This record gives sequence, structure tokens and C-alpha cells, in this order.
Amino acid sequence: MTVPGGTPSLKILWLNQEPEMQVRRLDTLLACFNLSSSREELQAVESPFQALCCLLIYLFVQVDTLCLEDLHAFIAQALCLQGKSTSQLVNLQPDYINPRAVQLGSLLVRGLTTLVLVNSACGFPWKMSDFMPWNIFDGKLFHQKYLQSEKGYAVEVLLEQNRSRLTKFHNLKAVVCKACMKENRRITGRAHWGSHHAGRWGRQGSGYHRTGSGYSRSSQGQPWRDQGPGSRQYEHDQWRRY
Repeated sequence: MTVPGGTPSLKILWLNQEPEMQVRRLDTLLACFNLSSSREELQAVESPFQALCCLLIYLFVQVDTLCLEDLHAFIAQALCLQGKSTSQLVNLQPDYINPRAVQLGSLLVRGLTTLVLVNSACGFPWKMSDFMPWNIFDGKLFHQKYLQSEKGYAVEVLLEQNRSRLTKFHNLKAVVCKACMKENRRITGRAHWGSHHAGRWGRQGSGYHRTGSGYSRSSQGQPWRDQGPGSRQYEHDQWRRY
């Protein structure tokens, strides 16, 4: 990892109580996800969405088969979740079950689990409550937003016509897209993705390789990233469902 001032030891991360250590703890966490260049943008994000943006940037850089509609669904459900009661969430009934939506939801929750572990190892630069799924993710609500986004619904519909959410939505989307562009990853819509990726063998100079069902970054050493849609592990294992 490339950490300003060098990679600190666990003893320093866990036991040093000097005020400036909190900065190094955050630097170390971001370096674990190769997000050091997006530090300013992530710090400007309000709680609890810092963790969500951190994870979305990482996932969208790693997995090329994630598209703009997926990003819209992830962000919209996190914003709408803040205003939902338990009874409203319980009574949600998606029109139908989309397997890809289930897989993306699972991928996000696994990512949150990884973030919890990394945040702990780094000495808690962020509040642990920001990583709890019930603060930023609900499976049925995500499924609903995913189906709407897939059908081409406007962002205003995804956000349930709430103007205050619309501003936050565009701010969070801008943070994720800007950080991805720094890694030469342009997030496009599904229609554009089909033609743009046909026959493409990888992004030049960005450490990417082609896989059977998508593109992912090589030699990163994070085993959980290879278990989602568009990854090499997923392609080899999907036949087991049958």
C-alpha cells in the first residue's frame, strides 16, 4: 500500500492516542481500497454515506459489468431508506425477483463486511455505525429501485419525488463517478455498455484483464471481489445453480 508517511504498524494504529493519528488511520483505510486520491471527495460526504461511497467506488472500478443504472439503484435505495419505517420496509413487495439484483445486493453486503473489518484493523477512522447495513441498505428496497432503474425510470421517480434527496443523490453520484474517472473507469448506461464493451480487451494502462463475463482489475489480492456479477469466479460457478 502507498500510505502518506509510510504504512503504520497495528500497534500505532490501535494504541496511539495523538490527535493526528486519526488522519493516518483514515489514510490507511483508503489505501487498503486504493482510494487515496479520492480522500477530499469522500471527506466531504456526510455520514453515513462515506462508507457507501467508498465501497461503490471500489466495486465500480473493480467490476466493469456494473453500469449507471446499478449506481442509481444503490444510491437511491440508501437515500430513501432514511425515511422508511420498519412497517413500510416489511410491506414492500417487488414486482418480481431479478437474480442479478439479488447478486448485487449480496455483493454490497459482503463489501460492507469487509469494510467493517478494515475499519477495525485501522483503529476505527470512521464510526462503526456507518457500516451497519440497516443504515444504508435494505434488500427489498434495493430490489424495488433496481427494477425501476432497469426499466428506465427517471431519477425523480427513484427518489419518490423528494427534492432534498435529489440534491444528495447528484452529490453522491458525482463523488463516485469522479473517483472512478481517476482510475480510467467511466460509468455508462446499460445500452451504451453493450456496444462499448463488445470485443474490447481491457483499459489501456490501468491494470485490467478480460474475463469471460466482464472485466476486472488484476493482482489486487482481495478474494471477495471475485464473487460478484461480471467476475471470473462468478462465471465459473454460475452453472452450479442448475
